[in-house]
Amino acid sequence: MMRSPMMRNMMKRYTIAILTFLLAIPFQAIRAESSTGKILSLPECLELARQNNRTLQNAVLDIQAASEQKSEAYTKYYPSISANVIAFQAFDKIIKGDGTYPQEIMMLGEQFAQMVGHPFSYKELNKGYSTTLSAVQPLYAGGQIKAGNKLATIQQDVLTLQRQLTEKEVLQHVTECYWQIAILKYNLSTIEAAEKQIEAVKKDVEQYVKSGVTTRNALLQVNLRQQELASNRLKVENADHVLRMLLAQQIGCSSEREDDLIDIDASAVEAIDPHNVYVSPQEAAIRREELQMAHFGVNVQKLQLQMERGKNLPSLAVGLMGYNTGFGGLSKNVKNNARTNMTNGLVFGTLSVPISSWWGGSHAIRRQKIRLQQSLNQIIDAQEQLRIDIESAWSNLVEAYKQIQIAEASVEEAAENLRMSTDQYRAGSETISDLLDAETLNRKAQDQLSQAKVTYQIRLADYQRKTR
Repeated sequence: MMRSPMMRNMMKRYTIAILTFLLAIPFQAIRAESSTGKILSLPECLELARQNNRTLQNAVLDIQAASEQKSEAYTKYYPSISANVIAFQAFDKIIKGDGTYPQEIMMLGEQFAQMVGHPFSYKELNKGYSTTLSAVQPLYAGGQIKAGNKLATIQQDVLTLQRQLTEKEVLQHVTECYWQIAILKYNLSTIEAAEKQIEAVKKDVEQYVKSGVTTRNALLQVNLRQQELASNRLKVENADHVLRMLLAQQIGCSSEREDDLIDIDASAVEAIDPHNVYVSPQEAAIRREELQMAHFGVNVQKLQLQMERGKNLPSLAVGLMGYNTGFGGLSKNVKNNARTNMTNGLVFGTLSVPISSWWGGSHAIRRQKIRLQQSLNQIIDAQEQLRIDIESAWSNLVEAYKQIQIAEASVEEAAENLRMSTDQYRAGSETISDLLDAETLNRKAQDQLSQAKVTYQIRLADYQRKTR
């Protein structure tokens, strides 16, 4: 069926107006509209992560455990007190004897003369106990106690630095997750706008097909575009759901209820010139926790060397001990003529000289000196690696900033291309397929611009994490 020129021009103008409005949406601040969950800004998410993230909570617990270990090491300065108790009950008498009385017993008196040659036997002692209480105060142990206390202090300091590193890493993960959700929010908003406008176009195209103004090919193209948008919506919504659950878990706001899932304020932030936040790599490297931990590693090896030497030095201690011992199961004769319970105390001193330990101790000391040299080399290596890491982060940030400028230029070119395609379509020199291709390029340019801005925010956070 032939289409009248008036109907063709009317359909072209209507289609161009709809597609131009739909596909030339500029990148702008988009606030997440959600009827479910609380909307949070990035600073709010970071503060919640500091308070609720379980990885950070475990890092704090590690510091508390190190503090307890430090207190434990300090008790080595105190006397070592011990108490011991031993008791026994024998199945039979412990002291036994049998035989005949010798002739010498006659010397004890006439009453014993009658016993000469007669057999005898005896059994004594079948139970007893002994208790001791001792206190030993070390006076000198080759410096091992002092070195052990310093090691405990260093361990606590290292864990404090490790917690700072962990916090930076957690906040970086939260920032990345937040901006990934932001880009999905933007993509979803463009898809929703496209779906509404395509649905309006579809209704008009259906009428044109019925009236014979256009063919079913145009309707098929619109249907395919709807299916493409529906597929993209499913992917975006699924990714958004997973990322929101991940963000909620990182900031300690996770919930099993779908209605309680948090949402974000996806307002776009303008990219600042990277040179406004530039920091010298050498200066930043010196402040990094990794380098400070490497210096602590040297101190640890020095103390380990001191402890190895201390193992081969004399140790001196003084002590006090008291005891009480008793025996039972004895005959009355023994009880009348011997002490069955004894109590006493004593003061003592000990000097231990590990003479033979020097045979292997000298090798242990040399081995520890080698490890000390290795830790000194690690400081130099760590400083160089940190400087490279910071320079790499700076290069990535500058690249991301330039990518925004390139993407903005692409958006301008794509918008101009869409405008020219629109004019050519009005003039009848282009088909609706050409116009839709121009629309696709324009949409792709818009997506690339939004992605470039989000990438910049992530790399800016990474650079600041590595230079603060």
